[in-house]
Amino acid sequence: MTHRLGSRFADLRLSVGEPFTVVFGPGVDDTFIGADYRERNLDGALWHLLRAQSCAYVAYSSQRRPLYFLDQESEERSRPSGRARADAPSRTPTESAGSTGPELMRHPKLRGPLGRAVVRPPAEERNTGPAETRNVSLATDRPGSPAEPGPPRALSDPFTVMTLSGYLANPPDRTAVVFTEAEGTLRHTDATRPLNTFFSDWARHGDYDHPVVLVFARPTFDACVEYVESLHGYPGLTDRLRRRATPSVRVGYPDEAELHRLVQRLRLRDGLRIGDWRGLDTVVRAMAAQQLTVKNWRSNLLSLGDTPLSGKELAKRGWLPRSARPGAPDRDTRPAHEKLADLKGLEEVQNHLERLRKRVTAERLLRAQGRGTNAETASPHLLFAGSPGTGKTTVAQLLGEMYRELGVLSRGHVVETKLEDLTAGYVGQTADYANSVVDEALGGVLFLDEVHGLSGEGASFLPEVIRALLTRMESDRHRLVVIAAGYPDRVDEFLAADPGLVRRFGERIPFHDYPPDVLHSILLGCLADRGLRWDEPLSDQLLQVATELYLTRRRDFGNAGTMREIGSKIFTEWANRIDGDTEQPLTVEDLPDKYRALLSRPAPENATLLSDLDDMVGLDSVRETLIDLADLIRHRQARGTSLPAPPHLLFIGPPGTGKTTVARAVGGMLRDLGLLRKGHVVETTRADLIAQYVGQTAPQVVEAVHEALDGVLFIDEAYSLTAGSGIQGADFGREAVDTLVREMEHWNDRLVVIAAGYPREMDVFLSSNSGLASRFTRVDFRPYSTEELVEVLRRSVVAQGYVLTPEAAQRAGLWFDARRRANPDRFGNAREVRRLVPAMEVRLIRRLRTAPTATDRSTFTADDVPPPGR
Repeated sequence: MTHRLGSRFADLRLSVGEPFTVVFGPGVDDTFIGADYRERNLDGALWHLLRAQSCAYVAYSSQRRPLYFLDQESEERSRPSGRARADAPSRTPTESAGSTGPELMRHPKLRGPLGRAVVRPPAEERNTGPAETRNVSLATDRPGSPAEPGPPRALSDPFTVMTLSGYLANPPDRTAVVFTEAEGTLRHTDATRPLNTFFSDWARHGDYDHPVVLVFARPTFDACVEYVESLHGYPGLTDRLRRRATPSVRVGYPDEAELHRLVQRLRLRDGLRIGDWRGLDTVVRAMAAQQLTVKNWRSNLLSLGDTPLSGKELAKRGWLPRSARPGAPDRDTRPAHEKLADLKGLEEVQNHLERLRKRVTAERLLRAQGRGTNAETASPHLLFAGSPGTGKTTVAQLLGEMYRELGVLSRGHVVETKLEDLTAGYVGQTADYANSVVDEALGGVLFLDEVHGLSGEGASFLPEVIRALLTRMESDRHRLVVIAAGYPDRVDEFLAADPGLVRRFGERIPFHDYPPDVLHSILLGCLADRGLRWDEPLSDQLLQVATELYLTRRRDFGNAGTMREIGSKIFTEWANRIDGDTEQPLTVEDLPDKYRALLSRPAPENATLLSDLDDMVGLDSVRETLIDLADLIRHRQARGTSLPAPPHLLFIGPPGTGKTTVARAVGGMLRDLGLLRKGHVVETTRADLIAQYVGQTAPQVVEAVHEALDGVLFIDEAYSLTAGSGIQGADFGREAVDTLVREMEHWNDRLVVIAAGYPREMDVFLSSNSGLASRFTRVDFRPYSTEELVEVLRRSVVAQGYVLTPEAAQRAGLWFDARRRANPDRFGNAREVRRLVPAMEVRLIRRLRTAPTATDRSTFTADDVPPPGR
């Protein structure tokens, strides 16, 4: 029977052992085109199913029609006289009911003008109620089919509940009660307490062999439960539904086979014209992918009138989506694998899916030949690993189409969600909610995006979500495909959440970042869609921007999304520049400053390049290294050859010689030279790179490197990473160095590492790994001479608004010499200046205190400099 009614009822089982069955979903208000090409509503379909499951009597109840029946036997059994004749031979709806006496009212306590006798209208006047009360189809020309229900009967709600209770009390044969509009009945009844008693008593003491069916026009089972709970009048029913043991069936949208039957029914009965018979399968396949009911499609198709049915016409009227391909017809009716082949930058994905398509095709052909029927089919679920904007959602949608075309899925629609969206607010509810989402995806694809695990409160619900998913992925594998998607290095976190996930996801498909030419094409497409124009030089500049963004991308690079964002910002800049003159083309001025900075430019002159070092004393070796690098870049630019890789630098020198200050300036200089794209500086020490536990050091180093990409990773006192074995964590230090060398090699064109330290200790650091010394360019920071220290002092006090007299400068030189002689190994060079200036200020204040008439508070004299050795 379920086969005759169509695939939407294939899973409808009115289970024995539970008091209620809940039917819900977007299709409960729809009509259904069965395999016999008859059109039925849900009442009629349920009648056939219940009769097929040995229910001799079926009663229906709704808020609009408190009690009605679709066949004569069921109606007559609702009367006492009917019960007395329950053993009489069964009649079809078209046979006369006959009578052994006057019909009596249903309840023995009811009386009318004629006592309990019932006067029926003539047979020719029956079943002539308003059209909206009639069943859409059920053929009455065949024995065993239900008749159309008569007009609504004016029964009070309490009497209706009494009648239904009596209907289920000790029936002679299996009996069913169907609440066809459960929401309206529960909310608007005048008999809330009796109805609640009916449900509670039936749940506790009912004979579950007699089905009680509740039909809700709700999308999910959880929504049905929440609705009943919100009414606050049915605690018994709410409690039973909350247990989740209640059988539930979701009635969804029509599949391709049912819509084919609808088209043929309309063609034969209503004259629907077919524009292209060869393309009909493709058009109907596209119709099945839309979330529209049979009623929707019947109305749409009938409104075509004399216009032939075609994909182009349906797309023109907005019933099918138009193709997004420039220059393509209104509706891309090609097979999904051909549309997949058109996607740019996804060659590896296309190869994977083409192999998958051929495998599924081969399995289907073998089964059609009766071969391989006992073999277990491979898991259909897939794992998509890629950054945002790489087409994962688009491919999931096309994959749904491809599986529908191959007969693997009935609809091929895509339900998008995230792990965090599958969790409920309370313990025990998460599995229920996850199951309701899976129900929506049956016959199609459940697309789980950003499967990066859960954090915070949601993490505690993750195991429950995973268990629910694993169960459904296995039990519904023949009508459900689950695609999990996430960052390449994060999907493993998802798989590690449960060993069963690795087994369920049969294939891992990598989605690589789009290369620059594809990004450029996407950006130009976005601009063209906005109606903008540009010349070839600007196109080349946009390619350069796309290339630079690709080369500087991070894990969360948005790919196509980033290009769309840039296109929107360019449009905004252009719109503000042209001020209404839309004939003006785009120019480089319309590039936001952030992206214009990515365009190539010649290396700056040496004076400009070293301007950040102008205020610093000494640094001859640093200046020489940077000048040589700038000359090399200008030379290669003149020859049109590639630029050198940014250099890793080893800053070696005693303390206070400007290593940290210079490191902070080098990032901007290398950016100006075009070797780094950002030039920011990330400062780290041993504490930032070495962890306290095994297995944590390498990830910390990698994280620091990723933060510094396209800039500078500055490691101060780098020798501390490889401190002697007597120091706790020495082994972790070696792990840090080994990881650093590997990352330097991997990111050699996007990273500058500057390691700084004292000469003797840095020699030990370089010897800790054979690959270190060869990767660094050594820059020596010699100690400051006394004259240079005095000059540093002069610049420092001038910057603070003071004046240094020659006598004070001479005495400061003697103070520096004495400090150096007293402790040459720990002499701080420029740090000594930072120590001297506050001491001079204190002595200046004391001097002014003893000379209250003095007016010069900004000149340091010799007396303000501490004596040597102090």
